Amino acid sequence: MNNSYEPTMNSKLYWKYVISNKIPADFEYLIGLNINDVILFDDGNESLIDEGRTILPNNYHIFVGDKNGELQFKPYEYDKYRIVVTTYQDIIVSVDTIG
Repeated sequence: MNNSYEPTMNSKLYWKYVISNKIPADFEYLIGLNINDVILFDDGNESLIDEGRTILPNNYHIFVGDKNGELQFKPYEYDKYRIVVTTYQDIIVSVDTIG
């Protein structure tokens, strides 16, 4: 008789690993910008780059988590490309989280 414990299920299958290579500090350049002036990567082009406009990295998008002191409801799903910001009168005042 073998007394060693052998689990029947792999517990690693039930863990959800969340790994992101970006942190809120990577997007501090957004602070002080009007949220309407930030351009998504897919909408950007060379002429906008020449104008010095701010274009987000590929796949990233902005979600306003706190607007003028009023908390907004964030979707439950994790999205590693979601940049959660706080705005006041459409000006980004802080980058809260990524995801």
